[in-house]
Amino acid sequence: MKDLLDLGAKGGPVMIAIMGLSVLLYARCFHLLLWLRQERRHLKIGPHVSPEQLRVLHRRQQEVQEAFRQQRGVLGAMIAAAPLLGLLGTVSGMMKTFNSLAERVGEKSMEGLAHGISEVLVATESGLAVAIPALLLVYLAHRMVHRGTQELNQLETGAVEGLSP
Repeated sequence: MKDLLDLGAKGGPVMIAIMGLSVLLYARCFHLLLWLRQERRHLKIGPHVSPEQLRVLHRRQQEVQEAFRQQRGVLGAMIAAAPLLGLLGTVSGMMKTFNSLAERVGEKSMEGLAHGISEVLVATESGLAVAIPALLLVYLAHRMVHRGTQELNQLETGAVEGLSP
C-alpha cells in the first residue's frame, strides 16, 4: 500500500484519477470476463440439439453479443482515458518543471528539473500501464464471444445436416 502511495506522490495529482480509473476499469473487465465464462457454461449443450433448443441458444447468444457490445463501448472509453490522463500528468509535470527552472538557479534548478521529469515519466508510464493490459483483456473477451458464435454456428450446421435425408 505504501508503494502505491509513493507512486501517487511521485506522479502528481493526476495519479489519483489514474488509480481510480484503473480500479474501476479492471473491476469491469474482470466482471465481464467472468460473466462471459458463466454464459458459455450455460450455452454448452450436447452434440444433438432440437430446433427449439437451437432457437433458444441463438437468441441467448445474440443477447450476449449485444451486452458485450455495450460493455465494450464503455470499456473502450475508459481505456482511451487512461493514456490521456497520463498525458495530462505529463503536461502538468512539464509546466511545473519549467516553472521550477525559471524560479531557481544553479544546483536548485537541477533538483527541480529532475523532480519534474520524474513526475512526467511516472504519470505517462502509469497511464499506459493501465490502458495496455485492459485492452488485452477486452480483446480476450471479444475472442470468447467470437468463439461462442462459432460454436453455435457449428451446432446449427450439425442440426441442419442431421435433419436432411
